[in-house]
Amino acid sequence: MNKSSFFTSLPACSGKLSYETKDHILSFKSGAVSGKIDLKKGVLFNYTINDKQPIKQYPEPAFWRAPVDNDFGNKMPALAGVWRTAHVNRYVKNVIIDEKNEKGLSIKIDWILSDIQVPYTIEYLIRNNASIIVTGSIDLTGTRLPELPRFGMRMELQHPYENLTYYGRGPFENYIDRYSSSFIGRYNDKVENQFYWYIRPQETGNKTDVRWLSLLDNEGQGVKITGLQPIAFSALHFSPEDLDPGLTRKMQHTIDIVPQKNIFLHIDLKQRGLGGDNSWGMYPHNEYRLLDKKYSYSYMIELID
Repeated sequence: MNKSSFFTSLPACSGKLSYETKDHILSFKSGAVSGKIDLKKGVLFNYTINDKQPIKQYPEPAFWRAPVDNDFGNKMPALAGVWRTAHVNRYVKNVIIDEKNEKGLSIKIDWILSDIQVPYTIEYLIRNNASIIVTGSIDLTGTRLPELPRFGMRMELQHPYENLTYYGRGPFENYIDRYSSSFIGRYNDKVENQFYWYIRPQETGNKTDVRWLSLLDNEGQGVKITGLQPIAFSALHFSPEDLDPGLTRKMQHTIDIVPQKNIFLHIDLKQRGLGGDNSWGMYPHNEYRLLDKKYSYSYMIELID
């Protein structure tokens, strides 16, 4: 299903959206939901429902994964290491606010990723009920950068939202080249169970072909994410930095890292396959690598109360 056809299949939403811009802050509100976008930094913040704020760290680009053993075998941490922190240093080049978009209030923000001098665009489409469609796009045309380990976004949720439900492949972790025994269905679990205790800390917990997921507290309140195309996600009590030893494997075991209270959520278009045909140099097959020059995807965030 392409993006345009999914837009038409999204359920209609009711509500009266109001908004205003003061200084460089755009504030919006519909019913019990409100939020703000910093137009100078290009980031969403203070997204609340009935004064509750499930999200602590709001969506930002994510291009890196904690290396698996095969990644070390084909030297991915060294060859593609520029993507580890490519999201950190960025500046806003341009902002376009389209108040006449029939689907909602559109705020399109063009960033430049400073360390690699690459354009990245994030668009927030705020619907009548203050749910938000987030679109991320990157254009690597004309660059000679290494392949992307992943293309997606990362965010951090507060700790009470432990109850995970999703519709996608499961119930155990799966990847674009490791999913034949994971079947599409509706699954329920706890975030604490999404981490697989490999001997050495590494990328884990990914789910593919996901249509939607929710993270709720025991009162049924929290966040729902719906892909405008199939997405992948992971929800862990470990940050990517917790699981990443750097350029070498190091003598570290999973028992050496401590789970955090908050939830680190990745919403991806996809990440590189685990590959390869051996563990000491072979890459994943090309169909499981991110070799294109342009990537774009969308998902919707809703607050549940």
